[in-house]
Amino acid sequence: MAEPKILVVAGEASGDQHGADLVAALRQRRPGLQVLALGGERLRQAGARVEFDLVSHAVIGITEALRKLGSFLRALRCARDLLRRERPDAVVLIDLPDLNFRIGAMAKALGIPVVYYISPQIWAWRRGRINTLRRLVDRMLVILPFEEAIYREAGIPVAFVGNPLVDQVKLETDPQEERRRLLAGAAGPLVALLPGSRSQEIEFILPAMAEAGRRLTERFPGCRLILPLARTVSEARVAGLLTAARCPAVLVRERPFAARAAADLAIVSSGTATLETALLGTPQLIVYRMQSVSYWLARRFVKLDFFGLANLVAGERVAPEFLQHEYTAEAVFAAAVRLLTDSAAAQAQRRAWDDLRKHLGGPGVAERAAGEILDFLSAKKNPS
Repeated sequence: MAEPKILVVAGEASGDQHGADLVAALRQRRPGLQVLALGGERLRQAGARVEFDLVSHAVIGITEALRKLGSFLRALRCARDLLRRERPDAVVLIDLPDLNFRIGAMAKALGIPVVYYISPQIWAWRRGRINTLRRLVDRMLVILPFEEAIYREAGIPVAFVGNPLVDQVKLETDPQEERRRLLAGAAGPLVALLPGSRSQEIEFILPAMAEAGRRLTERFPGCRLILPLARTVSEARVAGLLTAARCPAVLVRERPFAARAAADLAIVSSGTATLETALLGTPQLIVYRMQSVSYWLARRFVKLDFFGLANLVAGERVAPEFLQHEYTAEAVFAAAVRLLTDSAAAQAQRRAWDDLRKHLGGPGVAERAAGEILDFLSAKKNPS
């Protein structure tokens, strides 16, 4: 019997990593499984044949996306040609709704089943997209606990497989040892700066973050700043922005999770990093800024009480949020001082993050997702 063939579509660094973990789990159970992909280097390393590099073309915001329209169209053409030529047994879509909805429609038109792993955030904006998903998706695998009920009520076959970050956020060494190393004899506090994993985020978010960090070193003479460097951003550009702000943050290239767990506070760009930080139990401030037009459009369509993913999963504003015009060095500095000097406030965050972990599922997320996909393929091949 021929081994199944699937096409995986994943963009951005986090999607590439989730896709790589999924492919590794699939091939562990079915070594002969053929995997084609539109993705990045992590998927390639996991054994997928990457036909188009989506990670290097990641963008944020609508106006930014327009500038990369050519790449978007090339990705669609690549997907169309792959689907027609290779006729995979299933397409596995990972997040990335603007592209993946179109690829899903192509697959359905060719009679190819569609599995969606890591749901688009329909609960945040454009809730009507669930009708499109009902037409496109044969199986939905979600990673946030509250998403399961949304899809089940809409009549879409769904399973909550847990959150991949539970497996991915692993301490590389003892945080206390890492803390001593990073402080290098200074009294502290230790503050982590996390400006994002995309070049546009760095440009919009790091300057104010760096300025707030510099002010913290003046307020607390023993303060040390660290910046765990995402592999997808330019080290030279980050260093240049830090220099321009006269911010003495040290770039961290190794043991990034242990470094963040060792920190007294993290200032974090909204997104996956906020949930990672919560899993590490570190108090945080959540910040975000994008182009004005993109933000205006987002505010018209996004209907949420909180913006940060960690707050959304917690169901309350555990971490203070500073968005767009509210995101200033002055505001972040003041909030950081409060958290660093109010042990009760910091401890309340730590307790909330402990509770949050209980709702994200146990280890083995990629393995559970792989099992769902292989069971789905088996059921398609051998209908009862």
